[in-house]
Amino acid sequence: MSESAIELVENWVDEKIEKMDAAPADIEAQAKTLAAACIADAQNDGLTQSEINDTFDDLAAFIAAEIGEAFDMTDRSNGGLDLVDDDDARIVNGEDDDSEKKA
Repeated sequence: MSESAIELVENWVDEKIEKMDAAPADIEAQAKTLAAACIADAQNDGLTQSEINDTFDDLAAFIAAEIGEAFDMTDRSNGGLDLVDDDDARIVNGEDDDSEKKA
């Protein structure tokens, strides 16, 4: 396993994903396109396709997984999901139903 291949590919993929505004409609097709471009760039940087293939069994699958993971994390952090419903917020705030009944 080539450490330089791992570092180059991971950095390259991260840069490409950061430039995406949203997950592509067809992640697998986009990953195949990116895999071909990644190999070309890696070869320009002195790595061989063999080094990449030895390090990543399926580069396109790796890239697809990275895209999926990146956008799953984005969706969770920006999705505005509330763990507590508005009507249950009084319990979290230290109030309970009994305090409303006493008032």
